[in-house]
Amino acid sequence: MTIKLNHIIKLKYLFLVLFIGLFSCEDDVREVYLYNKGELNAVSTNTSVKAGETVTYTDSSTKVRAVKWTFQGGSPGSSIERNVEVKYTKGGTFTSTLEITFVDNTTQKKTFTVEVEAPATPPIVIPADALKIYSENPDFTKTAPVLNWVSSNQFVIKEVAVDGYEGAYRNFSLPATPPAAEAKWAMAILSFVNFTDISSYTYINMAVRTTSTGKIRFRMKDASNTGYVEFDATSNLYGLKRDGSWNMVKIPIAEYKKQNPALDLTKIKDILVLRSVDPEDVRALNNYVFDFDHIYLSK
Repeated sequence: MTIKLNHIIKLKYLFLVLFIGLFSCEDDVREVYLYNKGELNAVSTNTSVKAGETVTYTDSSTKVRAVKWTFQGGSPGSSIERNVEVKYTKGGTFTSTLEITFVDNTTQKKTFTVEVEAPATPPIVIPADALKIYSENPDFTKTAPVLNWVSSNQFVIKEVAVDGYEGAYRNFSLPATPPAAEAKWAMAILSFVNFTDISSYTYINMAVRTTSTGKIRFRMKDASNTGYVEFDATSNLYGLKRDGSWNMVKIPIAEYKKQNPALDLTKIKDILVLRSVDPEDVRALNNYVFDFDHIYLSK
């Protein structure tokens, strides 16, 4: 009898607790909020600039896990920072893309477009006694012998009809698929058909456009001897800049002779030889492309 009474007391106590809890919950109302996704918010300072100017891109997105920018035609070419200043040195229409990864691992993209006005080409001043090698300019008084353009290794040479320093230009670029062997270096040759005496000239001049950061040598060759001038990506030696604009390069011919005193300037066959610099592997370089126009010798 005592055991049953204890059970009854326990049951009454349990019902009392449930009753109190049930009615007390009416006053304990809690609001439940749904998760708010992150939002992509980004702006740029300009949509139209001149070559050499900058655009600042700013990301103010919310609930961001990772940021990835890509900048076509700009420097830097990419970034993971939220605020980036990008410099454009070459004319054209370029796109920039922001990809946001939110904390919930979803992604979203936004694209910007910027119009870049190309830099003005400096006026061409032609010396009266210039020896024309490659140019459409009619003001030369002398013309070099017929030329041959030869790809010795890797370089693909093509003539582009417009957008040169003046009209057409020659483009030297690497093939989409490197050769099976000897793929780490590149060379191309601009040669006279016949041996030519250039000993009375002081400079070789040329318009060059590139953004490549790779080293390159401009060589000159007689029947058997070669002299060269070497360019890196930082020195702007003799006016060769890596800014994507046309720049006139003026190299003293004596520098070729200085590098190799055996070079015979009275019997030059290869007037311009482009050669990569060992041990650099051109396949690993960012953009081993060079444009040439308006090549001539001056006194």
